[in-house]
Amino acid sequence: MTREQTRKIEGFIAMTLSTLAALLGLFWLVFILGDVLVHGIKALNLSLFLNDPAPAGVEGGGLRNAFAGQLMMTICAALIGVPVGVLGGTFLAEYARGRKIARIISILSDIMVSVPSIVIGTFIYAILVKPSGHFSGWAGAIALAIIMIPVVLRTTEDMLTLVPWTLREAAFALGAPYYKVIIQVVYRGASTGILTGILLSIARVAGETAPLLFTAFNNSFFSVNMNKPVASLTVSIFQYAMGPYESWHAQAWAASLVITISILVITIAGRFLIKKRYGGK
Repeated sequence: MTREQTRKIEGFIAMTLSTLAALLGLFWLVFILGDVLVHGIKALNLSLFLNDPAPAGVEGGGLRNAFAGQLMMTICAALIGVPVGVLGGTFLAEYARGRKIARIISILSDIMVSVPSIVIGTFIYAILVKPSGHFSGWAGAIALAIIMIPVVLRTTEDMLTLVPWTLREAAFALGAPYYKVIIQVVYRGASTGILTGILLSIARVAGETAPLLFTAFNNSFFSVNMNKPVASLTVSIFQYAMGPYESWHAQAWAASLVITISILVITIAGRFLIKKRYGGK
């Protein structure tokens, strides 16, 4: 057998194994999404969004309080975490490029990405919830923001680093100050990647339950007071899935479907806006 034939056989084996691995991953993805769709769409109705939870054992009710609480905490977390992450990534990629502090912060960010979310929840519980003496929506939002920051930071740093330095030099040659070069040239070239990192961070915190158990806890009633315990979809799904009532299980499936569809819509809308604004592919 010649060397060329050996390479072809090795390439065929590698391609076959890679294809099988991709198909296996795709199968489980379709299976999970299909299971959520089949079970969730049966319990999806208008009362789920308009009514508050019914007493235990009573049919009906909804998750209006959980939808409102989840939306408030996610928006607050994004308002905190996204600017900090983008500015931090900009500092590492532009102002601290090649310096030791940039490498240290990048390593710490990678560590933070892999830290279990329950650890962050207990940390916020220790520094915010316990001193204040009560759970709150703000504590939950801050916990989610801390989870978002390293994801956005590392993605922003990587995307800005990929922008060729010659583009910056061309802008400098025209007399543009550095901050305008970053905003009008570098961000423009890395906008798709930065948006992807932001969407990934939102997708991650949208499914977090553990940190909210230690911070926002839960609330069986409708409340928009972020200084008090606030309900969330993820905690409600956890509690309803563990409950003994079929109506709770159905609502948990429906809430899971809503979260999945929401992340899908946000991702598609973000991609569409970037393509429309910058002509990215």
